[in-house]
Amino acid sequence: MCQRSLVIDAGAGGDEYNIAEAAHIVAESPAGPRGAAGRPADIDGIDNLVLLCPSDHRTIDKGAGDWLWPSEKLRRLKRDHESWTVVMDQRPPLQAQSRGKRKRTPPGPGDVVLVDDEPYRLCGEAGRAPDVAGHVEGAYETVLHDDGSTWCQGHAYGEGSTEGHAWVRRLEASPGTGELRAMLAKEIELLVEVPVLPGMPRLLGVEMTAEAITLVTEIRSPVSVRGRLTRTRPIPGRDELILLVDALPHLCEALGSLHDRGLAHRALGPGTILMPRPGLLMLRDLGLAAAEPRVGERDDRYHAPEQAAGTTVPGPPADVHRLARILFELITGRPAGRRERQAAPSVLNPDIPPACDPVLRDALASDPTRRPGIGTFAADLRAALRNPRPARPPGQHRN
Repeated sequence: MCQRSLVIDAGAGGDEYNIAEAAHIVAESPAGPRGAAGRPADIDGIDNLVLLCPSDHRTIDKGAGDWLWPSEKLRRLKRDHESWTVVMDQRPPLQAQSRGKRKRTPPGPGDVVLVDDEPYRLCGEAGRAPDVAGHVEGAYETVLHDDGSTWCQGHAYGEGSTEGHAWVRRLEASPGTGELRAMLAKEIELLVEVPVLPGMPRLLGVEMTAEAITLVTEIRSPVSVRGRLTRTRPIPGRDELILLVDALPHLCEALGSLHDRGLAHRALGPGTILMPRPGLLMLRDLGLAAAEPRVGERDDRYHAPEQAAGTTVPGPPADVHRLARILFELITGRPAGRRERQAAPSVLNPDIPPACDPVLRDALASDPTRRPGIGTFAADLRAALRNPRPARPPGQHRN
């Protein structure tokens, strides 16, 4: 239909008309544009045909007067209208789509996202971006959910006053739809509330609209702990191991601040732990800390047993298990076994003192109640590696 403000003036005899501006043709009826007025006679099978201009609802029909249209003009109009209808019927349903729910197109690698009027360009290559669970630099993911929402996150670079590496987490969904929008809003609150700690991500910007919610956190350097420790060799040596355990307290302090609130990251992976410089391990994001925990929430490579099955709701002990699983793989080059069936780390890497074996074994326990606290785990592992001592029996960790 014509959306412009216009009056179709055919002129006496109906000269000069444009079908593209003719709005639509309707059959006249008592409830139609002319109401109960007399109907014109049938002309070549187009009985009761009128032209309606939507801008002022004036009708140009076959009635007497200045608006009389000759039979030939009506035939041409009918012919043009029918041809145009055929064309429209064969086109994709663009009009119906635009009137309904707009299909969202999430940003991807190379695109710029504006947050607080600051431009952030998503890094990586489209179709070739590394997965976000195991990588940082150039990593990107998009997840489409059944409720129509779209989740995406990835490495970005600030091109404005916040120039530098960043991590973008974004959900495109209408207000009140989906749990993810509420989760992301809660994550923003957490980032504002938690203490400023070396191992905690720093909030750079937030953008909340009816269509999307976006948060950006700082990445001092897009280097993961795995990327830094395995640059020169696949398995860390003694010096790299010391570097790792000396930086561990900062990370565990950040996780501990979540645990003190009864929350847990619950999505730790090699890509979520950054090592921007020697001596510092920090979180890339807050993972699932803002989401309601539930049994069976995850079944990935580093999941804690209670995250995949059982009756125990995942909490802080899940972070201990996940971190131990990440560290085991990092320092031995092999994934930790399930159901407490893994080789001793000191056997797989001769640079690891045997005193580290029970520390990792306790943290990998299937029973969450048998695992140490996150701070205890970090302190015990550091002490075992820096001051080797005979291995203690399993289960005798400090509280």
